[in-house]
Amino acid sequence: MNRRRFLASLPLALSFVQAGAVLAKAPAEPGLRALADSKSLRFGSAIDLQNIGDPAACELYVDNVNSITPRNELKWKATEKSPGVFSFGGADRMVAFARKNNMRVYGHTLIWYRAPDWVSEISDARALRTVMNRHIKQVVARYKGSVDAWDVVNEPLEYDAPDLRNCVFRRLLGDDYIRMSFDMAHEADPAATLVLNETHLEKKSDIFEQKRVHILKIVEKLVASKTPINAVGLQAHFRPGLDRIDPEGMGRFCAALKDMGIGVYITELDASCHFLKHDQGFTPAAYADIFRDVITVAAERGDLKGVTVWGMSEKYGEPDETETDADAACTKRINLYDENNAPRSSADGIRRAIEAM
Repeated sequence: MNRRRFLASLPLALSFVQAGAVLAKAPAEPGLRALADSKSLRFGSAIDLQNIGDPAACELYVDNVNSITPRNELKWKATEKSPGVFSFGGADRMVAFARKNNMRVYGHTLIWYRAPDWVSEISDARALRTVMNRHIKQVVARYKGSVDAWDVVNEPLEYDAPDLRNCVFRRLLGDDYIRMSFDMAHEADPAATLVLNETHLEKKSDIFEQKRVHILKIVEKLVASKTPINAVGLQAHFRPGLDRIDPEGMGRFCAALKDMGIGVYITELDASCHFLKHDQGFTPAAYADIFRDVITVAAERGDLKGVTVWGMSEKYGEPDETETDADAACTKRINLYDENNAPRSSADGIRRAIEAM
């Protein structure tokens, strides 16, 4: 190259260098927390105790959510393993982490059929009611002012049927155990938001439509009796290749709740890959639509109070052993980040849903 051509090429070369420098310095797209805050949306994630001791995991939570749900530390099996012996060490650490990072805490869960064995073995109705009252009031009162929302009753219906679950609480106390639970929680913390949390309320099938109808009947009865219920939680665990969102059915359900003055939470949003062989056209980009659509329907048709994903990154997730499938493309639930902490399309889907609010 002669001197004239060399000098002529310098401006172009420098422009590429400068452009590269600008790209290198360009900040990554901000996490979802700032966007949620700008929309006054409670946006959270389930979190495990080991996450708060991992700097990389902590960074993902701090950047993305303004609320956390302790995945296990507030369940009955963690807080009262033996009758009347309470242990709050793990939950206390979770609450301290939230306070340090200016996050809210969503409590999961007070009454669930997966209770300790000693609870399930109770055979006297009066004894069970006494145990329920003690447990709910001890746990809720301890975190009064720190945990501002609770899944009071979790999964009262059968998983794949529209029937009330035959758990120890219903066997001994009848259907009224749900009302009792809400009354006890409200007495312990009158300011807390109280939620009835259930599965499959977002999905398309005749059975799931019947589940929506049954939950509405339960809520109508609670409202009529002036029971302090504030919202219904839609878990939103999706299984592409098996599940489909039902925008119409879910929308009617959310609207009916809104008409009764009852809010909606998306409480456990994630996805599974165990059934992808049944949907050959599915690609990872499609997770964005699943996550976006369920939030959008709840926001447009109901009184959406908050959204919680059931984990932040698959890197820190537990193996998904609930639905084994040798042909599965992955071994963990789909969250916002993959095994390398790279964002999935699901994060973009949530971003677009929040931006549209």
